[in-house]
Amino acid sequence: MRIALALSAVILLTACSNSPDPAPARPISAAPPSAPRPVAVATPAPVAAGPWEDMAATPGDWAYRRDGRGSIALFGPAGADALFAIRCDAARKRIYLTRAGQFSAGDTGLMTVRASNGLQSFPVSNTGSGTPLVGAELDPTNPHLDVMAYSRGKFSVSVKGAVDLIVPSWPEFGRVVEDCRS
Repeated sequence: MRIALALSAVILLTACSNSPDPAPARPISAAPPSAPRPVAVATPAPVAAGPWEDMAATPGDWAYRRDGRGSIALFGPAGADALFAIRCDAARKRIYLTRAGQFSAGDTGLMTVRASNGLQSFPVSNTGSGTPLVGAELDPTNPHLDVMAYSRGKFSVSVKGAVDLIVPSWPEFGRVVEDCRS
């Protein structure tokens, strides 16, 4: 017991001893520290076009309206001509997909629409309207219209000779499809 008591006393005395002296303070210089130098940030290299799913949506909004022919939803920047449109011709029970662009006289092509659950190409030609547009005519029961309407956030529209559009799949698109099926 005496040994345990002596050992305890030694431990207590050690714990109560003074801590070592702190390191001497650094001398204060008369000059203030210099401001950090600006670091040049390298401009990132342009990113190559990747899969359409990774591309940002084309700037613009959808607008829906009804007129004497049926309904139409237009996509594009506010105050400018539409870049893409879907129209229901109610009397003919036909859907028209159009986008900005024009082929050479007599030329035709394909409009390829990629959505999260597939792709389909439609024959297109100049619409003959005063505005340079190419268009495709579809039956309103075409299942790819549903694929486009329910795509995960967006779908892409490609036509030869034009920049691809990445179009958000907002309700206006599906509303025109439903109008034409009613």
